[in-house]
Amino acid sequence: MLYNYHDLSLIKDEIEFVDTAVIPVVDIDITDGRLENSNNIELMQHVLFLLEKQLKGRLLITPLFSVINNDSKSVVDYGNQLKDFGFKHIVILTVNNRDIDEFDQIKLNSIPLENFEADVMQSLVKDEMTNVLKQIIKFWNQ
Repeated sequence: MLYNYHDLSLIKDEIEFVDTAVIPVVDIDITDGRLENSNNIELMQHVLFLLEKQLKGRLLITPLFSVINNDSKSVVDYGNQLKDFGFKHIVILTVNNRDIDEFDQIKLNSIPLENFEADVMQSLVKDEMTNVLKQIIKFWNQ
């Protein structure tokens, strides 16, 4: 499920089945890291699109959660809201290491998408999504 009006209007009735929330966390800034960060955001969006297609009806993908200077306090607050709402599993999806111990984390590889032809980029993104999928399944089986 996505974070849109239609899906969110159904979520409370489906919480037994949609038991996992994925919070994609990205860095934003307009300083020297802006190109790398924009690349990582693009990668995240591609991976999330494929992931939602594979696990529709089993997880909620929240909007991208932007942080500056690795300040993750509001991410933890939001994760706690999701937990209180009824989600059994909260997964932080990120490209950078986060100092968040409260929830499961999956780290994507930073892939310079602009350097690859479209078919190679699609293959790399699909591989990243497959890795995320496997890790989520592992969290479910713990």
